[in-house]
Amino acid sequence: MFSSSECIIWFAAFLAVTVAIVTVNLLSIILFIKNSNLRTRGMYLVINLTVVDILVGGLSTINLLLIITHIGCKTVIVRLSGEGNMITWFIFYWFPLTSLTNITVISLERMHATFRPFRHRVIKKWVYGVTICVVWVLAGMISTAIFMLKLSDKEESHSQFLWQSYCLLCLFIICACYASIIVQICCGARPQHHGAARGQRKLTVTLLIITIVSLLLWIPYAIATFVFHTTDSIRSLSFTKGMRLNLSLLLLFYTNSFVDPVVYTRRMPEYRKALLLLLTRRQRQNAVIPLQAR
Repeated sequence: MFSSSECIIWFAAFLAVTVAIVTVNLLSIILFIKNSNLRTRGMYLVINLTVVDILVGGLSTINLLLIITHIGCKTVIVRLSGEGNMITWFIFYWFPLTSLTNITVISLERMHATFRPFRHRVIKKWVYGVTICVVWVLAGMISTAIFMLKLSDKEESHSQFLWQSYCLLCLFIICACYASIIVQICCGARPQHHGAARGQRKLTVTLLIITIVSLLLWIPYAIATFVFHTTDSIRSLSFTKGMRLNLSLLLLFYTNSFVDPVVYTRRMPEYRKALLLLLTRRQRQNAVIPLQAR
C-alpha cells in the first residue's frame, strides 16, 4: 500500500497530464474549427486523432480517480477486475486502439499522397469521413473481441494475444509505409518541387515525427504488458513495485496524447499563426481598457 505522500505525488502527476491533454487538444480543435485553412483534406485524420486524444485524456482521469481512492490498496485492483466495471475496461481498450488505428491509417494516407499525388488530390471529402468511421468501428470490434476473451479467459492469454497481435500488425504497417515514403523521397527518380508537393512532403514529415514520438511513448507500456504475460520477471516484483512500474508506464503512455499540438506549433506555420492570433485576441479581450481623460 502506498504512503499518503506517494499517493499525492501520483495524484499530482496524473492531474497535470489530464489537464495538459484536455487543454492543448481542446485548443487544437478550436483552431481547426475557426480556421478553414487548417481543415484541409490531409488534416481530417489529424483532427480525428485530436478528438481521440481528448478521450484518451479521459482515461488518465479514471486513473486519477483510482489514485484518489487509494490505488495502493489491492481491493481497488480486485474491484477493477470484476465485471461491474465492464464499460471502464472496454474504453480502456477502445480509445487507445482507436488512436493506434488512426495513426496507422494516417501512414497509409501519407504513402498514397507520396506515391499517387495526383490521385490523392482528387479524393472526395466523403472518403475521409467513411475512413474515420471505419477507424472507430474497427477499433471497437477489436476492443469488443479482446474484452469478451478477457471475460471468458481467466488467465487472459487469448485476449492479450489478440491485443498484442493487432498492435504488432499496426506497427508493421506504420514502419513499412514510412520506410517506403523515406525511400521514395530520398531516391525518387522525378521529385516534384511545386508548392503543393512541398506542402504534402512537409505534412508527411510532420506526421512522421508525431508517429515516432507517439510510438516511443506508447511502446514501453506495450512491451511491459507483453513481458508480464509471457514471463515471471515482472510478476516476481512486490505489489508496490509492480504498481509503481505500471503507473510510470501508464503516465508515459498518456503523455503521447498532448505532444501532437507541440509538434504542430513547431512544424506548421499556419497552426502557429492561428494559435498566436487566438491567444493575442483573448489577451486583448481580457485587458482593462483605461478611460480616456476628457
